[in-house]
Amino acid sequence: MKRHQNALGIMEGARNLRAIARSLVEAADEAAGEGIGAEQDAAVRMIVHRLGQLCRVDEINYGYDSVTLADVYCTLLKECRTRAKEHAAPPSPEVAETVILLRPLEQGERSEEAQALPARLPA
Repeated sequence: MKRHQNALGIMEGARNLRAIARSLVEAADEAAGEGIGAEQDAAVRMIVHRLGQLCRVDEINYGYDSVTLADVYCTLLKECRTRAKEHAAPPSPEVAETVILLRPLEQGERSEEAQALPARLPA
């Protein structure tokens, strides 16, 4: 039950987001290993709470930017969408995707693969 000890340490004021996130994954795995849903586990929930504090989640839900008076949630969402588009890899011209269109064969017609086979296979 290492996750409970970690959660207590994290709640004492840990500030390293990456380390806390790793602890969260470990705690969720440990809880699942005990047959407990991570969303119900006390340690997991406390670790998530600390992450929320560090990321000022309450500001996202209820706050407005003091300069623009814009809703913080909408501002963050817009920035994520913009940056996702900027960093989306354009399709590479060197990688061509082959598309094969199939059509039903007419009665008596053989496919190219079938034509390559001998007319009659030995029995």
